[in-house]
Amino acid sequence: MRWMVRLFLISALFIPAARAQEGAAPQKPPEAYAPGLGDFMTAYVQPHHIKLYLAGHAKNWALAEYEAGELRETFEDVTSYQGNWHDYPVAKLIKVNIDMPLGEVDQAIREQNAGGFDKAFEKLTFACDACHQAVNHPFLVIKVPTADAYPDQEFTPR
Repeated sequence: MRWMVRLFLISALFIPAARAQEGAAPQKPPEAYAPGLGDFMTAYVQPHHIKLYLAGHAKNWALAEYEAGELRETFEDVTSYQGNWHDYPVAKLIKVNIDMPLGEVDQAIREQNAGGFDKAFEKLTFACDACHQAVNHPFLVIKVPTADAYPDQEFTPR
């Protein structure tokens, strides 16, 4: 019963403020959000890169195929939203550096070739690192993962 009284009292405090806003001038709608390049890389590219490796390394080819597709889709989003970043043609850099090694990863996944996957993934990782150097960010060093960053997900196939 006490919780009901508390809820009523809290609600009573907010109702007058909400009614006061009803008569206020309309607010400008929020601007559309477009993630920055760093947002894309940290929030989307990096996790898919790691998960792709973990799935391929575990020979979970279905999950590896899914993660490769997600990584490709994310790079497509990067080219759409951040095709040019500062004075760098990011979309062209992705096309030139990433498309071929990611295609080799796809082929190794289709063939379920673990050795081919490892080699193709290393090429992809090197290509990511090369892009960072090309845009004057050599301090962003990309490497093949050495640990599982996702303890809540199983990467071995069922």
